[in-house]
Amino acid sequence: MLYIFDEIDNIEDDFPESIKSLLSAERYEKTQKLRSTRKKKASAVAYLLLRLALSDIYGINEVVDFNYADKGKPQLKSYPHIHFNLSHSKNAVACVISNNEVGVDVQCIMPIKEVLAKRVLTDLEYAEFKASQTPEEYFCEIWTVKESYLKLTGKGITTELRSIAADEVADKMIYRSKDYFCCVCGSKMEIKYIRRKDFERLHD
Repeated sequence: MLYIFDEIDNIEDDFPESIKSLLSAERYEKTQKLRSTRKKKASAVAYLLLRLALSDIYGINEVVDFNYADKGKPQLKSYPHIHFNLSHSKNAVACVISNNEVGVDVQCIMPIKEVLAKRVLTDLEYAEFKASQTPEEYFCEIWTVKESYLKLTGKGITTELRSIAADEVADKMIYRSKDYFCCVCGSKMEIKYIRRKDFERLHD
């Protein structure tokens, strides 16, 4: 299941502090270290999306802690058989949860510099980017595919993005909103949209 929250700008700035009891100590500390208020809110929301998913799908209603693989991919310390991945970008946050290895990336559409496009895209993708009527959208879609694939495999940013052809990535699901793209790699699944009021269920 893919959980999406895309109203970061509509929640209060002190949200991370107000739901501190719902976060693990590690997540709260990580959130507090972020400089941007928006990133702090997104980091807290990502963790809450995971908690909602665990509650809805597995009946797990508790603060959960993470272990980390060699390349930094998070895993559930007490439930290693449950796989998940988190991502956030500006106003959008995504959490995917599955019984199998999975990766997710969400990216807001924004202007792209030529130097970044050349570093990320294969030669064919770059040619398509240059010919596109909507190059920012084209790049954003390709980026989310590659990032979610790397998060699926656990290879992280050590892999050169130009070495990955997005159209050759199997088992991917791409969702396009007005302001962002979201891609899940590893499995196709349903999407559940979360609103601010849904987090109140975690207080029960």
